Amino acid sequence: MKRGFLIPILLLAGAARGDDAPAGAAGGALSLGGFATLGVARSNSDDAQFVRYNQARGVTTDAGTGTDSNLGLQGSYQFGPQWSATVQVLTRQYTKADYDGELSWAFLRYQPRADLSLRLGRVVLPSFMTSDYQNVGYANTMMRPPVEVYGLAALENVDGLDLTYRRSLGAYTATAQFSGGVSRGKLFVAGGGGSIATYRAPLYGVNLTLENGPLLLRLSRFSAALASDDFRMLNNMTERLRRAGYAQLARDMTLVGGKRIDFSAIGVALDWRQFVLQSEYGWRRAAEPVYIPDAEAYYLMAGYRLGALLPYYAHAAVRQSGRSITLPAGFLSGGALARAVDGGYLTSGRQHSDLIGLRWNFAKARALKLQIDRVRPSVKSGELIAGPADGLKHPITVVALALDAVF
Repeated sequence: MKRGFLIPILLLAGAARGDDAPAGAAGGALSLGGFATLGVARSNSDDAQFVRYNQARGVTTDAGTGTDSNLGLQGSYQFGPQWSATVQVLTRQYTKADYDGELSWAFLRYQPRADLSLRLGRVVLPSFMTSDYQNVGYANTMMRPPVEVYGLAALENVDGLDLTYRRSLGAYTATAQFSGGVSRGKLFVAGGGGSIATYRAPLYGVNLTLENGPLLLRLSRFSAALASDDFRMLNNMTERLRRAGYAQLARDMTLVGGKRIDFSAIGVALDWRQFVLQSEYGWRRAAEPVYIPDAEAYYLMAGYRLGALLPYYAHAAVRQSGRSITLPAGFLSGGALARAVDGGYLTSGRQHSDLIGLRWNFAKARALKLQIDRVRPSVKSGELIAGPADGLKHPITVVALALDAVF
């Protein structure tokens, strides 16, 4: 275990002792806090690795902590009634095989009135229902967001500005959030032994929610011009296509220069009496020719509270819904190049999974979760990584245990 992850373990251990006091404050203007998850997971197969989206290392029959463990520390300073600043640092195992820190939030907020807010800086992109708090294990019923849906859009942060307007409509509260800026980050490429590509994506979008007591409805849509110059595997492939005489196909597939891709999602959540229901449906569409296939995914989750215990079940699935590239007439119907393009780059993984879990709120701001996932890839290796060259042919089972805390 890396020394850098001893800090979250120690802090989580201190939080679990039951000290519920705020982490710190100074004159009522400065507030400090955080969240942590210490988790361990194990699969029943060494044929492929189970991961969250964009993770460089998953779990096999060797138990690992990297799939679900993290630490987030946040500080906010209130300058006055209208101005404040927030910074959050997140430590986790993501595009690297080791734990690493990143700046997940860093913004200045201006709130001239209660229903209007403007943020300038780095914010989490609200692509999905739990995007704002998906890394806060305690805030989520399930141990992790379903990779089938949340893997559709790996862009997490945006540097720019967003405007939020909230209005009451009788018994309902409507919120509109408009975002714009540039997302920058890294993508883990699982093929060829694994590599990292950096990306830049100017984007804009809107997130709409409607709430009425325990019911929440939401709709989001974002458009991004995704560009990457150092996607080594893709660049090598497009160079091979150019040398073989398929220059247009090479231009269609590449991310050099940027290609516009649209992400959309609708969701519903109900937390009523003992019932907890949550569902999202998302889809990705390429607005320009690009190697990334169109895809759609969904999940359904249902739980029932029994005092401090919350058993839950979820089903999720992802499939390819199309492609933006048409192979040229006379393109090789066989051979390594044709298989790599048609069955490799232009074909996405497909899988469905079922999971059962149990959450135990054993203390204030503390929860223990046990979750079992049964993952069934059907095309390639689904959302698993490091699988066989011809794709995983059998389902896998993943058992995980996690301790969540906020402090």
